[in-house]
Amino acid sequence: MERLLKRLNPAQREAVYHQSGPLLVLAGAGSGKTTTMATRIAYLIARHHIPAENILGLSFTRKAAGELKERVTKMVAQTSGARFSKGLTLSTFHALCVRILRARGKEIGFSENFTILDQNDQNDIVKTVLRQIKLDDRKFDPDVIKFEISQAKNKFLNPDQARDYFLTSKRMSEDYAIATCSVYERYQDRLLSLNSLDFDDLLFQAVKLLESSHDSRDHYNHRFRYILVDEYQDTNPAQFRLLRALTERSQNICVVGDDDQSIYAWRGADPAHILEFGKHFPGSKTITLDQNYRSTRNILDAANEVISKNLKRHPKQLWSDKGQGEPIIQVIVEEDRAEAEAVAEEILRRKEDEKVPRAWKDFAILYRSNPQSRLFEEALRMRKIPYKIVGTLSYLERREVKDTLSYWRLIQNEKDDPSFRRICNWPARGLGKTTLEAINTHALHHGLSMYETVSLAVRASGSVEGLTPKAIESLAKFTHLIDGMRADLEATPLDRAALSDWGKRTLAKIKVKETLFDEEDDPKIGERRWENALELSNALGQIEIEEKEGEVLSTLGVLSEFLQAMTLDPREDDKDDSHKDEVTLLTLHGSKGLEFPIVFLVGTEEGYLPHQRTIDGTGPEAALGYDEERRLAYVGITRAQIQLIMTRAKFRIRYGKKVPRLPSRFMQDIPKELLLIQDESEAPEPTTVEAQVAHETKVKDFMAELRARIQGNAK
Repeated sequence: MERLLKRLNPAQREAVYHQSGPLLVLAGAGSGKTTTMATRIAYLIARHHIPAENILGLSFTRKAAGELKERVTKMVAQTSGARFSKGLTLSTFHALCVRILRARGKEIGFSENFTILDQNDQNDIVKTVLRQIKLDDRKFDPDVIKFEISQAKNKFLNPDQARDYFLTSKRMSEDYAIATCSVYERYQDRLLSLNSLDFDDLLFQAVKLLESSHDSRDHYNHRFRYILVDEYQDTNPAQFRLLRALTERSQNICVVGDDDQSIYAWRGADPAHILEFGKHFPGSKTITLDQNYRSTRNILDAANEVISKNLKRHPKQLWSDKGQGEPIIQVIVEEDRAEAEAVAEEILRRKEDEKVPRAWKDFAILYRSNPQSRLFEEALRMRKIPYKIVGTLSYLERREVKDTLSYWRLIQNEKDDPSFRRICNWPARGLGKTTLEAINTHALHHGLSMYETVSLAVRASGSVEGLTPKAIESLAKFTHLIDGMRADLEATPLDRAALSDWGKRTLAKIKVKETLFDEEDDPKIGERRWENALELSNALGQIEIEEKEGEVLSTLGVLSEFLQAMTLDPREDDKDDSHKDEVTLLTLHGSKGLEFPIVFLVGTEEGYLPHQRTIDGTGPEAALGYDEERRLAYVGITRAQIQLIMTRAKFRIRYGKKVPRLPSRFMQDIPKELLLIQDESEAPEPTTVEAQVAHETKVKDFMAELRARIQGNAK
């Protein structure tokens, strides 16, 4: 243990030594928080002899939880012996809630085999509900309604309580608010009938269970006597209430986070949780990790200056012993295309510089909004520079993968209507729109799922109106296929190889390979799609098979665990391409937690950073928006290890017109002595008045075009 402790700095060691009572660890960017958390857990086990099963570590992504688990397991093996880490729970918030609900959800009316809906499934249900209440989804955007329902759940508001919240929201008109109220209530009823939960429900219902059931709350307080939370600044009200319920007895909670990196308010995160930790957990201790192990002093000095203008924050000054480093380069060009060309040329120049060898993956281009990437992609492609865009179509979003998973979901839960809709006609079975409407109508009127309705129609001819003999024949083959694959799974031995083989058998029975090749003219594309689908059976064979509290282990249960893992964090299931040598393009939100030797922070202008939505806002919400936009700038700056290059254009081309742009107010806070300014444009800087007039003209043009479209549709 001493060897591990010697690697830490004094502040990190202090965080490790703290045993009892609430602890706030303010971990600045690049300050080694994961190492500190892992060492703290190992120390609790080795020195304080806390059983691993009494320790809970929570993070926001499976990747972070997996990295923490890997480090802790290694440390415990070195200090106490590998067996002492058995029973340790390192999980995401959502995975913990699934575990709680599967074990004890019956107390509030949930069966243990519920399905977790993904974003597309939720969208389909919202559209179905809109049709039921005769509202046009062209007028009432399902994505907007789904977002507002999510916001209400994160604030822990049920449909009745959410009415006032929707009606007073500045984001919606009264008509939209009333529509959202109606949809929310029926949406929840539909989820219940489908034996399904969405992401937000996992937290909502787990908190409801713990707050309403003394037995369950007492059970988990006794089980998890020491709790550690990563990225605490990103918690929303539901997650906060979950933590309060879990720590009611011991108060042994250690939260690690950085209020300066709180950038998810749009997702419901509330920075007040970390800012007011001492108020929420009286008697707490605060330790600040301010030594940065990532960046040079120039980069940190710039970041410190930018973030210091936010008034509501825990004061901290990042420092580094890596030396002063290169000055921050500010590149100014005339137009947006010139900006992309300049960045691509600079990457090429640095890559070809033999004095300082660089790989393509050493470079990252960071931007505020996804549409900004287009010109940079063009410039990189022209120069044959390999690149990847983080946040584009993931492995799990590919159609062949979603279709295969939908078969497995229906096998696991026959009430899963979204999965039924997706696959009942894939491969083609000749089931038309009229047939599906007849099935859906009967299901809704009789409180059945669509699969249960089909099973009834197959067993008793004429029991479901509107189904032709030909349709019933096709549906009989479909139910025989699903029921047969479920029976095959239940008879499969409980080991990884057998589960993988079962997965391959289902692909063969469904005729996935034949279907994919039939769908593609190019056999290479068909082969690639088949490999994507086949990878699922390989992934199923890699799942950990372990007993979970309150559950009887079965192959159906293991499939449920696998589907849960596939659904809970889809952003992380891209096939690992970290070994590929490519330039990385990503948004500022997507860059959090990453680091690169050379970072291009592009579009450092008013309208991008801060975003135009914030500039156009009014009142307290706008002020909070500026704080978050400033934190985004801080996150972008602190991704750079060696060199930060900021770029901006004096003009942007919009609909064929030159629109003047002003430099970002955040970048103007960086002291001039830290900057090397390269103005590659001969054009004078636009004035504030010119930029304002241009923006107002753009808004007027947009509104005029919108009115013309509406009038055209009305005719």
